[in-house]
Amino acid sequence: MLGISSKRVGILPKNLDVSSKIAGLGEPMSGSTITSQFQEMVRQEVGARRATGLKGAFREVARLYSLTERRVRAAWHGELRSVRAEEWESVRVRRLEMLRVRQEQLRQELASLEEEFATPKGDQA
Repeated sequence: MLGISSKRVGILPKNLDVSSKIAGLGEPMSGSTITSQFQEMVRQEVGARRATGLKGAFREVARLYSLTERRVRAAWHGELRSVRAEEWESVRVRRLEMLRVRQEQLRQELASLEEEFATPKGDQA
């Protein structure tokens, strides 16, 4: 071996109170749950922007979430070992904001289409 011990790999801090406060749950979230959710949020955003190419999507998502491209790429490939609670919370808040904006855009587009294709009652066949 190279003198690298895997004994401490993956050991989480004993105090997960910060993550439980963030999640708003009575029970603390495990580090693996936070990491999984973080990776999933990043993956969904990269997937939505993948039309520009994977490297471009990594760049856009990194800028959007204030992360490094390497951090986004690691989340995409499932290579993250840990996520800080503050980092998870900031990505979660930003993702919710973006989803609300998209929802409003879709609502407006739907209203526009309904108005465009609405037929007057007298024109029905």
